[in-house]
Amino acid sequence: MKVFLIVKLALLPFIVFWALLGWQQPAWAVWSALALALAGNLWRASRSEIAVLELGGLALFVLLAIANDLAPNWTAANALWLSFAGLGVISLVSLAVGRPWTADYSRASYADSAATPQFQLINLLMTGLWGVLFLVLGLCRWAGVSSWITTAIVVVGALISIFGPRLAIRQALQRMRASREDHHWPAPAFSGTESLDCDVAVIGAGIGGLTAAALLAESGLKVKVFDHHVVPGGFCHSYLRKAHHDNKPVLYRFDAGPHDFSGVWPGGPVDSVLRRLGVADRLQWKRVHHCYHLAGRRIEVPEDWRDYVRELGEMFPVSADGLTRLFDTIHAIFESMYATGRNRSGIPGMPESLEEMLAFPKQHPQAFRWMSRPFDELVAAHVSDPQVIAYLNALSGYLGDGRDRLSCAQMIPIFGYYFKGGFYPVGGSGQLADVLADTIVARGGEVQLKSKVTRILVEGGRAVGVVLGNGRTVRAQAVVSNADLGRTFTELLRPEDLPAAFRARASAIEPANSCFSVHLGLDVVPDVAPATHLDTPMGIGLAVMSKLDPSAAPEGHATMTIITLVSHEQAKGWFSGEGGDDWKAWRRSPDYEARKQALGDAMIAAAETVIPGLSQHIVYRTDASPVTYARYDLASCGSIYGVARADRLKGAKAPLRNLVIAGGGNAGAGVEAVVISGAEAAEALLPGLLARRPAAVERSQPELALA
Repeated sequence: MKVFLIVKLALLPFIVFWALLGWQQPAWAVWSALALALAGNLWRASRSEIAVLELGGLALFVLLAIANDLAPNWTAANALWLSFAGLGVISLVSLAVGRPWTADYSRASYADSAATPQFQLINLLMTGLWGVLFLVLGLCRWAGVSSWITTAIVVVGALISIFGPRLAIRQALQRMRASREDHHWPAPAFSGTESLDCDVAVIGAGIGGLTAAALLAESGLKVKVFDHHVVPGGFCHSYLRKAHHDNKPVLYRFDAGPHDFSGVWPGGPVDSVLRRLGVADRLQWKRVHHCYHLAGRRIEVPEDWRDYVRELGEMFPVSADGLTRLFDTIHAIFESMYATGRNRSGIPGMPESLEEMLAFPKQHPQAFRWMSRPFDELVAAHVSDPQVIAYLNALSGYLGDGRDRLSCAQMIPIFGYYFKGGFYPVGGSGQLADVLADTIVARGGEVQLKSKVTRILVEGGRAVGVVLGNGRTVRAQAVVSNADLGRTFTELLRPEDLPAAFRARASAIEPANSCFSVHLGLDVVPDVAPATHLDTPMGIGLAVMSKLDPSAAPEGHATMTIITLVSHEQAKGWFSGEGGDDWKAWRRSPDYEARKQALGDAMIAAAETVIPGLSQHIVYRTDASPVTYARYDLASCGSIYGVARADRLKGAKAPLRNLVIAGGGNAGAGVEAVVISGAEAAEALLPGLLARRPAAVERSQPELALA
């Protein structure tokens, strides 16, 4: 209503014009309207504003004034319909130039959403509607149609203008909610399942699968988890290796994958899930410190992100102000994104109700403006120095290999490492998996290792259980797949199990990047940050977690993992044509061993640019190629980050009823991401689970120990 009244004021010159024409005063009508239009535009100019409708109205009345001087009788006879036709032309011209005139007035009332595509679309529609109505009114006045008809047209237009935008916004928000998922089916009813082996069968004991299983078990369902490996956790597990040094045995503990955990801060997704399960006190976390060696510069990242911004500003003074504004904006967006998880066990997502969605733009204007837009656009709005941008993108390797153009919603959570910190669990990354597995068992569930799933059972268009490698059948009401997404759809399911429209998509799923890693046991503690990033002579990351947790190596020794990302195209070249899931003959071939050795040597040489003499202190070394990651995690082409961003599933629900996905197949990279994915998978099977009061009661606060 407010916008409608503002538009009425903007149309005041026309209203006076039409009133005076009705009193048979065409000359007064033209000159009075012209004077009012001129005054209105001068007032706009004094405020450095332009209103398309008012500027167009001024031009129209100038033309009518000229016409009135040249042909007063003709102008008096035609002025009414010409004014409506002129308004129609103004509307269409404003559409043609991409500036719908209704936006000039609705922007003040909807300032929080004025920069969004939805705002622009609604105003394009409203301006187009009025353009058509004005032209129709002009035609009616020209043809002498009854005033009842023209009045009805105006009333209809007014009602649409008053109520239409809000209805359109609600409709758009409903479509946005529906677009969160690729597939929609009702959650199963977990009743009458006594004859089944369990309520939910979970394929894969990665962190996503374990999170889903733990939350479902905590809610009272009977859950069974199956994994082919000898330990739970997927990539998130630790392993021990023996060596000899100075004729004495030494023992090193390595992490297979993750070493820098986000979402651990109080209220973060990982912390909140552990609190909900009542096991947060079983993990002790230590802050991971970062150091960057980029473009010939070195910077130790302070714990307070504001200090980091100041240091960057001192290094790049021309960009200092832009960096401050940029980080302030990123921080505001970050806080807004995670605010949506406060009533959902810390799991962020879209607001649940339409009312909350309507309130979101006002409460979180920066997030609403930027989340769906490319991150590089946000950066470009504040800084342009390529060296500065390199530091801003320094952690993007945690999300992929740099081939994707990331949106703000995809990129900004990684800044949590600056705002909240990344942490490492004392005892190794496998501690998180062990705690989740123990939680499942403590709540009546099972975690069965060395139990590979070979098929998902499907009956009546629904997932009804799994078949294990030993031929055993496990029947369930629903299935969670934490397995590789492509293999889930192309190996664990038969083509006829999937909707015909989805089969081509399933067969075309492309894995995300893999990596190559060198795991070293050293007889020295390197003088580097626990997480060190280098861009030359090759892009590598160094993880020295024994500096945070000395139990990983003997006294005076250290463990180090050197990592470089490998694109999917490069990863494919590491595999032979045959070998199943083991590639035993290929792994033992001279060609494979030589290639593996050469890349590992090159990575050690790169690390020596910041740790001189590193190669002279190696007590133990083992390298992992994409083949290694494929072998141990059954990931296609050794993918460590799930599937390519374009091929990820939206939401947890698969195209097959009662089958949900947890892990990198929809969430992408990182422990925090797959914890969120696992929680969403549990929520898909038990709607409202995350908002309900947890059954477990936290025994104590988690210990966040800072090294």
